[in-house]
Amino acid sequence: MREEISSSSRILQMEMESTPESRYSVADCKYARKHKKRRKICMLVLSVHIILVITIIILCLTVFRPKRPVITLESLTLKDLAVSVDAARFKVFLNITMSGDLSIYNPNRVSVQYEDINPYIEYRGEEIGDVHVPAWKIGSRTTTNMNFVLIIMADRLSSDPNLYSDVVEKGMLPLTIYVKLKGKIKLIVLFKVKVKVSTKCDISLDIQTASLASQSCQSKTKL
Repeated sequence: MREEISSSSRILQMEMESTPESRYSVADCKYARKHKKRRKICMLVLSVHIILVITIIILCLTVFRPKRPVITLESLTLKDLAVSVDAARFKVFLNITMSGDLSIYNPNRVSVQYEDINPYIEYRGEEIGDVHVPAWKIGSRTTTNMNFVLIIMADRLSSDPNLYSDVVEKGMLPLTIYVKLKGKIKLIVLFKVKVKVSTKCDISLDIQTASLASQSCQSKTKL
């Protein structure tokens, strides 16, 4: 009888000792399964993000690769030219008004937002006139036309010692017109590419005929 009781006690003791371990084992298995499931979800989300980033980079380098806008000075017209000469003091006084037409072509698949534009004119390296053109947006693969009027500041021009020689002796007035634009190309919301477009035109005004004698333009673009 005592042997049966002791045997039952040992069995009960073994069961009591094994039960916590089995509980811990079941809990560990459940935790491992949850952890494995979360890890799979994290890996899936990470993979999707990597694929999206790679896709965006490929699109930016191929389909949406930024292209250089083209700016062209289509025409330049001398509207008004008034000349007065003070031979005693070797002075020349000029009033000049010019108008121009610009075209800007955007070859990109997205629009280009430009800042304010300030076409200006120089005589022998000194700025003698400018004009303000407000900011605007150029749509994708479209051409935008704009016109401007330049009025030369006579006081700045008359102070140059070379003016008398150019106007009276040579009969030609060399001028340089600059048109510079700054803007941004927005690619797929995330990326913005800065772009700079400039045009430089060297012109000569025939004083006797009050007309444009020559014109030579060069354009530059920087991305």
